[in-house]
Amino acid sequence: MKSLLSALLTASLLLTSQASAADLNQHPFFKHLIGEWEAEGELKNENNDPVTVKETWTGRVDAEDTFSIEGSRTINGDTQKFTWTYTRSAATDNFEAILTGGDGQPLRFESSFTEEPLALTLKAITGNGSANISVEDTFADEGKDKDTLTSKVTFTGDQGQTTLQGTITHKKKKAP
Repeated sequence: MKSLLSALLTASLLLTSQASAADLNQHPFFKHLIGEWEAEGELKNENNDPVTVKETWTGRVDAEDTFSIEGSRTINGDTQKFTWTYTRSAATDNFEAILTGGDGQPLRFESSFTEEPLALTLKAITGNGSANISVEDTFADEGKDKDTLTSKVTFTGDQGQTTLQGTITHKKKKAP
């Protein structure tokens, strides 16, 4: 009887910890993205020409396993709306990210995060399969307040060459 009770208690604890791990309001990375943000940065193309980027966006938890970022992005004067949707896979405990931009075509990213340092890495295969986009998001603030996020962005062409690269800095305007 004691071992049955112990097994039930252990199973209950495991289910509770898995449920809280799926709750993105408490997720080590996503909980810091909740709120309103502004961003700006510069990327350089393969000719070293600057590409300016400005964004405003809002991050929110849509469901226990879904996080969304919605906003607008201005690239060299052209403004478009965008949406990132992150969904947790129960099978792998990783997140899939879908970016939908002004053209309406979704782009799927695989993602992984680390807690030390607190970072999210995204990668999408594009073009003929050898081209890709990678984004590494890290919080600049090592303290408790995570109000600055740095995104290192790299686009790689079909021949493996870097076609666009740079950094975008996001600053929290308003917490929820």
